[in-house]
Amino acid sequence: MARYDYVIFDFDGTVVDTGEGIIKSLQYSFEQMGREIPDMSDLKKFIGPPIYYSYTHFYGVSEDEVGEYIRKYRERYKVKGIYECELYDGMKELLSELRSRGVKLGIASSKPEHLIYSVADYLKITDMFDAIVGVKIDDSNHSTKTGLVLDAMKKLGAMDKSRVLMIGDRCFDIDGAAGAGVKSCGALWGYGNEEEFKAHNADFIISLPSDVLSLI
Repeated sequence: MARYDYVIFDFDGTVVDTGEGIIKSLQYSFEQMGREIPDMSDLKKFIGPPIYYSYTHFYGVSEDEVGEYIRKYRERYKVKGIYECELYDGMKELLSELRSRGVKLGIASSKPEHLIYSVADYLKITDMFDAIVGVKIDDSNHSTKTGLVLDAMKKLGAMDKSRVLMIGDRCFDIDGAAGAGVKSCGALWGYGNEEEFKAHNADFIISLPSDVLSLI
C-alpha cells in the first residue's frame, strides 16, 4: 500500500525551472524604478518566497513603492518571462508515473494562480494536476504557504493529512507543510539547499525528481 495518496508540489524551482524569466523580469523592474540592477545570482533568492516579501525584506523596498515594483515586474513577466522556463529533467516522467499509480497531484504556489496556468499550459502539463492553487493577483502579500497547502488539500479532497506529502525547494514550502500538518520533502534540484531544509526540519530531502517514487 502506498504511503501517500496525495502529492502537492511547489511550482517555481520544483516542477518548473522558471528562474530565467523571473530574474530577468526582476532586473527589468529595478531598471524601470531607477534602481541599481542586482546581479542575476543575487536575485535567485526571490524564487520561492512571495514576491512582496522578497522586495521588502531583501532589497528594502518601501511599502509605498513595492506595489509599483511588482507591477513593473509583471509588465515584463506576463509578456515574455513566462516563456523563459523549462521542466526539470525527469519531472514529466515523475508526474506520469505518480498518476499511473493513482496518486492525486496538486500545486500550492505563491505565484499568481493565472500565471501558474499560463506556464503549465505552455509546457502542456496542466492536465497532469488535479488541483492548482496560487495567490490571487491582488493578494500577493497575504496568502501564506500553509493556507495555500490547505487550499490545495481541500481541492484534492485530502481529508487524511497522514496521506499527504508536500514537495518544495525552499524553507517556505517546508514551513507551509508543517503548518498544514503534513509531511514535507526538500527538493535539492531547485533553489534551496540541504542546510536550509535541515534547519526547517524537512521530513525528507531528495536530489532528483525520480527519488520521489521511493517515498511513495
